[in-house]
Order: sequence, then structure tokens, then C-alpha cells
Amino acid sequence: MLATVNTMTETACSRLIKAVGREKGMRVAGEVLNELGLRELQTPTDLLNFSNHLIHKGGAIEFVGRALKVSALLRGAVENKGAAA
Repeated sequence: MLATVNTMTETACSRLIKAVGREKGMRVAGEVLNELGLRELQTPTDLLNFSNHLIHKGGAIEFVGRALKVSALLRGAVENKGAAA
């Protein structure tokens, strides 16, 4: 899925892997990136959108999504009105 990735993408994937294991974490990350039409997370807004998708998946993935969302907001991403999770 991800041959070489930037730090933001690597961090997001590593948090997923820690929460749900390597296979599921990489699969979920790949699915969400595909849904977003991205190969990697390049901006805080990309990270915010990625995290919002994770939040809707529930369980441990939701918790990772919420943590990543805080990180995205602290990096300057702005939530679209009506898109809050």
C-alpha cells in the first residue's frame, strides 16, 4: 500500500497499528486513504479528514481517530461546519 510515506502518514498508520494490529491497521489506513483519494497525508486538513473517517468506524479505530483529530486541530486544521464527529 504505502512504499515511502511522510511523517504525518507514518504516525497515523503507526497509531492504528498499535491499536488494532499491523494487518488491520494497514488495511484500514489504505481503505480510508483510498476513500479520500489520497496516497498520503500532507496537510493538517488531510489528517482531520482521515481522522473523521476513522471516528465513524467505531471501537478502537474510533479512539485513534479522535486522538488524531486533536492532533490535526492543534496543527491548524479547521473543522467544516456540520462535519464534526
